[in-house]
Order: sequence, then structure tokens, then C-alpha cells
Amino acid sequence: MRVLLKRLISVTNIPIQRYAVRLCSSDSQAKAAVKEKPTEQDQKEAENIVVEKKNIVLEKFGAVMTLNIDRQTTRNSLDIATLKEMTEAINAFDNDPEAKVLVFNGEGGSFCSGFNMNDIGTVGYQNLKDAAMRLERRPLCDKITIAAVSGYAVAEGFELALSCDLRIIEDTAILGCLGRRFGVPQSLYGARKLTSLIGLSPALDLLITGRLITGVDANRLGLACKLTSTGTALGESIKLAKSLVKFPVNAMVMDKMAAINSQLNPNSEESMRDEAIMNSLLGNAIEDMKEGVKKFQAGIGKHGKFYKLTEVPLEDWELEDSSEEVTIKLKKKDKEEIKS
Repeated sequence: MRVLLKRLISVTNIPIQRYAVRLCSSDSQAKAAVKEKPTEQDQKEAENIVVEKKNIVLEKFGAVMTLNIDRQTTRNSLDIATLKEMTEAINAFDNDPEAKVLVFNGEGGSFCSGFNMNDIGTVGYQNLKDAAMRLERRPLCDKITIAAVSGYAVAEGFELALSCDLRIIEDTAILGCLGRRFGVPQSLYGARKLTSLIGLSPALDLLITGRLITGVDANRLGLACKLTSTGTALGESIKLAKSLVKFPVNAMVMDKMAAINSQLNPNSEESMRDEAIMNSLLGNAIEDMKEGVKKFQAGIGKHGKFYKLTEVPLEDWELEDSSEEVTIKLKKKDKEEIKS
């Protein structure tokens, strides 16, 4: 056991004391494993161990599962590999007969920042959308889902939070449709879900302007089932999940489906018409996105900034004269008009 522990520590650089206690059968073994230095043979064997980096980490605590997005350097943005891993994790939860509640969480202090803009430029928006098809299912999972929202939950990350049945949101969290800066639309389901949750007028405000809101604002609009302090969303979400697993899951799912279907009927004539209109606009939107990707890669609009997204052309007279010269000319013109 101690040899295994040393190999694991040398490869992964994980906190030694924490995992020593987990992997050893007693505290005394754990302390001995921490103090014991790895031998040359251990080092050679450790070099041959390949550790695959996962973007999605699925953990199970009894009937509760947590799905953790771990792309911290990009505030947990979604590329194709991550979307595929997420689809597999969600399917694993749905197919696990013991699991009743799934908690979505983002590692490193941010929930999810949406599609990776560089991926939109390289693999294309439509390919990303195809990889994200499972996330647009109605509902997201057959059982109960909770979003533990901290940091940024923007663009498709905002939609992911909306797709969950319940949301526990930290007061300092930032939510909104940040794709507006670069011409990336919300999905048809995401726009409908937002409207059904908070009403048409505030939904249009967020969708059209791309305005960001805090966790406090989200709670006021009715998006949060609980507002919590910074750093506590995951713990509160797991606590809520554990309180739900004592209930029979079938009745919970039936009531959930009845509520969702009463607000979001995908088979209605209006829904199909809206989808046809959106598909007709998609081609032009993709062209806009290409320009948006160039702006992002040039650093324009990053970190939630809305200013300097476009350059306003100046009139010829503005280019020719300084502000002081323009003022002098205007004064002369006024004097001439008075004399005449």
C-alpha cells in the first residue's frame, strides 16, 4: 500500500497527507507513508505510469453524484472533448440505478464560461453544437439535477445552469448571455427556459443586451432556489441532494416532468415555427461568429468587456480637424449667422 501511495504521489503531485489517510487503513500507516522517501525503483516505475487528464470528473457519494468540470485555465469552457466527456458522464448517471441526484459543479471557482471561442474558430460552431446536443435535451437528465453556481456561469454555461432542475447560486456569481459580444446565439431551448423561469420582459433584457447579473440579481429574478455565500455552493448543493435522496425518485421525476412540459412543449406548432426561423438565421449568425472569434483572439471583449467591440467611423471633418479647430470654426459660423 505504501509503495502504491508513493507512486501516486510522485506522478500526480496530490496533497500527500489528505490522500495518505484515504488510501491507508490507519493513521499510523498514513504517517509512515508520508515520511517514507521513494526509492530509485519507485521513481522509475512512476515514470512509466500514464495519468490521463480528464476534463470531467464524476464522483459518487451514495445516491448522489457530482459532475465536476475541470478546465480551470479557461474558466471551465466547453470544447468538443469536454462535451463528449460530459455526455458520457450524464449517461452514466442516468443508467446508474442507485444514483438519484446529480450535482453540476465547476472546479477552481467558476461554474462554466460556455463554448471555447478558439474551438469555434477551428472546428466550427455547428460541430460544437452537435457535440452539445445531449445538453439541450428536455429535460437534461431523467432524474434530478442541481447546479452549484459559483464564479462565472455565462453563455452556454448559463444555459447549463438553467437546464438543471434546481440552482444554488453564490452571491458573487456572475451570470448572463456573454455570447452576445461575439454573435453567438443562445439555443432555442435556453431562451425558452430562461423566459419560462423569469418572464418575458426580464428574459428579453438579458438575451438582447447580454447584460451580466450577480447571484443576488439572479435570486431576485427567481433563478436560484437558494442564495449562498462565496465558496459554499457545492457544499450546499450536496447537502440539498442528500436531503432529496430519501424520497422515492419516480414521483419526483413525474412531478418535475409535468412542470417542465407545462411550460416547454417542443411539439407545439409555435415551437416548430420558431425552430424553423432560427435555423434560417443560423447561416448568417455563423458568419457573424467568425468575426467574433477574430475579435476574441485579438483580445477584444475578453473578461466580460462590452466596450470597443466595434469602431465607429468618423466623419471627414472630424478626421481633418482637431476638436479645438472644430470649436473655432463653429464659433466663426455662429458670428457670421448673427451678422447676417
